[in-house]
Amino acid sequence: MLAWSDQFATGNALVDAAHKMLFDKINALEELLAGPPPTPAQCDALLGFLGSYVVTHFRHEENCMWQHRCPAHEKNKAAHAAFLEAFAAFKARYAAQGPDPALLRELHGVAASWIRNHIMTIDVQLKAATA
Repeated sequence: MLAWSDQFATGNALVDAAHKMLFDKINALEELLAGPPPTPAQCDALLGFLGSYVVTHFRHEENCMWQHRCPAHEKNKAAHAAFLEAFAAFKARYAAQGPDPALLRELHGVAASWIRNHIMTIDVQLKAATA
């Protein structure tokens, strides 16, 4: 399970709130996988939310970094684009395979690792830019 701590804080309340929401949804995927095999409706709802939420969040975060002239702005945009590309590839596999628990575990692992690393190496640079 992902646990929020101050080490992930960016100094922007809306960005941090969005990150906490993403932690919650990634944890919800983990909880879904811990129980009986998930239904297509459960998976579709969670994946649909994640897919639309990250696009909105990424747009907001990139705008914040641009407005504050954060030196990580371009690197952040590139990382977001790479994640969206990987998520699109996952969605194509999901469309072909359905709610396969192994596929969903793979997504969980990738998403959990990516968000932790992304926030710690790129997003936290916003804190210095807003100070």
